[in-house]
Amino acid sequence: MSEKIISTKYSDQTLGKYVDFLNAGTDSVSQIQAITGLKRDDIRKIDMSTVEKIVSAYSNGLRNDEKVFKQFIDIDGVKFGFHPDLKSMSFGEWLDLSEFSKNFPHQLPELMCILYRPVTAEINLQYKIEEYDSAIHLKYVPQMRKLNLANVNAALLFFSILRNDLVSNTPEYLEKELEKLKKEITQLAEEVKH
Repeated sequence: MSEKIISTKYSDQTLGKYVDFLNAGTDSVSQIQAITGLKRDDIRKIDMSTVEKIVSAYSNGLRNDEKVFKQFIDIDGVKFGFHPDLKSMSFGEWLDLSEFSKNFPHQLPELMCILYRPVTAEINLQYKIEEYDSAIHLKYVPQMRKLNLANVNAALLFFSILRNDLVSNTPEYLEKELEKLKKEITQLAEEVKH
């Protein structure tokens, strides 16, 4: 078997490799397969101390999390743009983000399909991304698995800040909406009387 160079630098790790590593659990063969891409038969030929060193080095590399935000990412010839206005997400986007978050971090590629979508128009610093449709955008999971973990972390940081803003502002928003609704009901009741 030939030698294979394995980077343990955080900035060299892909989302797909990370998710596969997590999904492997404590199965050493599956962990090594996720890290190296080697076939199971080839992994079984590696001595146990080397297996332990590879898993340990990879795990330690993951502790050095980095955040490198990229507004645009080119993957397989497709230009993906980060959602330009997270505060104006559609209800469908929020529902899917919420659903995929339940199985965090195993469904990170699906989350990234919502946050990064193909760019449809671009003028100077302004751009548009495809309107969200889960049936269309989840087909980009293989491309999102190629994302660099540092880019994923930065995107998740933006998303978590927005989420915290929404959680803290939701009660206030709901109170205002309730007041509007009460006024509309009162007006309708008055109109019905006359």
